[in-house]
Amino acid sequence: MRRAFISLITGIGLLATLLVAAPLAQADTPRIAAGWLPYWMTSPTRPAGVNSAVANADLLSDVSPFWYSAMQGGAAGVQVKVNPNFTNSAANMAWALGQLRGAGLRVVPAIADSSGKGTMAAVLANPATRSAHVADLVNTVLSNGYDGIDLDYETFAFSDGRASWAATQPNWTAFVQELGGALHAQGKSLTVTIPPPCSTTNACGPTEGYWVYNMTGIAPFVDHIRIMAYDFHVQGIGAIAPMPWVRAIVAYAASVIPPEKVQIGVPTYGRSWTKRTASNGYQLSGTCPASGSAAYKTLTSMVSTTDADIPGVLATVGVDPATVQWDPVAQESWVEYDKPVAWTDASGASQTCTARRIMWWVGPQAVLARTQLVGEFGLGGAAYWTIGGDDPAQWPLIRAYAQQLAPAATEVTVTAAPEVAFNTPLSIAAAVTSAGAPVTGVDASLQFKKPKAAAWTTVATSPVGADGSVAFAPNATELGAWRIFVPGVAGRAEQASAPVAVQIASAVKATPKKKVVKSRVQVTVRAVALPGHRKQVILVQLQRGARWKTVGRALTDGRGIAKIVIEAQKKAGVYSYRAQAQPKAGYGSGLSEPFTIRVK
Repeated sequence: MRRAFISLITGIGLLATLLVAAPLAQADTPRIAAGWLPYWMTSPTRPAGVNSAVANADLLSDVSPFWYSAMQGGAAGVQVKVNPNFTNSAANMAWALGQLRGAGLRVVPAIADSSGKGTMAAVLANPATRSAHVADLVNTVLSNGYDGIDLDYETFAFSDGRASWAATQPNWTAFVQELGGALHAQGKSLTVTIPPPCSTTNACGPTEGYWVYNMTGIAPFVDHIRIMAYDFHVQGIGAIAPMPWVRAIVAYAASVIPPEKVQIGVPTYGRSWTKRTASNGYQLSGTCPASGSAAYKTLTSMVSTTDADIPGVLATVGVDPATVQWDPVAQESWVEYDKPVAWTDASGASQTCTARRIMWWVGPQAVLARTQLVGEFGLGGAAYWTIGGDDPAQWPLIRAYAQQLAPAATEVTVTAAPEVAFNTPLSIAAAVTSAGAPVTGVDASLQFKKPKAAAWTTVATSPVGADGSVAFAPNATELGAWRIFVPGVAGRAEQASAPVAVQIASAVKATPKKKVVKSRVQVTVRAVALPGHRKQVILVQLQRGARWKTVGRALTDGRGIAKIVIEAQKKAGVYSYRAQAQPKAGYGSGLSEPFTIRVK
């Protein structure tokens, strides 16, 4: 279906208690759209596809430049090659990738099947050539640093014939399973584009529509299935994607596979035809060329036009925008108009023939109506054919709709003690609110991350109370940051608190070898500082009123043990001492409980 279109188009601060709130902002606008960029719109001289994608990157989950084709050749029987019509492809692809990646977009190039009738079916029927083709596809992704690929293998549907489908379907399914596994093992995604699993009478099912693509069978192995819900009318005059048919496709697909895997294909183009007479001729007036001539074919051929070009095309033939009609059932626009065409007869004289034309198209309002199925059915997105051929007026409509789908923001404000002794409970709690009201009915997670770690590790979970509060008391044993994460639900976004860095002090215990001694004798104090570090300084301090005076020091061994020799006081009495561990390896200073030595 899409190939016909292509051929026509182309010819943290420390306080007494740490109080840290995650930045409160409205949840991001959902990325509800994706789509294809034709190769002829991805160069610096013809940048429409790239420019549109970059300008609307906030709405796009990924984009698929149409750069590659599977063509005959190679050991597998087919090879992945850059479309030969894409001139200066290396430089243009490098430019486009730089623009797209600079906008933060995932790039999953589309690969068409251009191998010819029966070729791909034969490749997939042989396990050896099938695996070789899988390897070629994976190498294309990895060698170019793409985020994945989109398979657009339409030859089964539109060239091979229905009689071949029963044999092709299991081989196709095995191929998608093998390819999906290979790409996922490399952290790459697989999208598959298929024609609809529904007939033109809106009947849907495993043997309806283009059932060779086995939508339910391949779903477990792919990230997205894009369904080309367009080209309902191509040769005959009518709507491009009548809404009842599109809705039937979406409703069926969302009922048999996870709806979040479905991306509904949405056209951003129109078609125009010359109207026919009651006798099935064409409505032509003036001096017209003979039937079958090149000029006659030009007058009577169906023509595809992008949404971006339609306003200009209609203006050229003098269509008053007020005469454009909206079909409330198909939810598309249409208009009739006269198109005069100049041609040269056999004598060389210039003649004019006027064709009565009718155009149907899916403009901004119609694109929005189909995109709204994303929220209604919980789909993975709408995929536009094409990005670059779109009418720019569609994007504000889509953005406003996407913002309506954005979940309410969640605020997680954490309180924590600024310092805690090693291997003792850390008091950390959070208040969870959304739109000013307490959040409840969910389990919050306490998460920890070491200084050089890339990911957060969940340490514990606990239900959020009716007042929106949740508290944890983990034993603090490692340096790092803490946060509390609250998952999202329908209508409310997930949120993690800002990270909290809590100082961990050495845990110190100290015991004198003798507690009762004579005046001025040597006394050994055994101190243990945890976690154990070699050569950590341990001080023994004597209390003098409100002050503490250092009277001895020593270094720990690898177990954190130090033996400090001090001299007992001269006068008889009971004296208070303590041990202090100096900061070491990121751990803060720690104090033991006071102990006494009596001098007799």
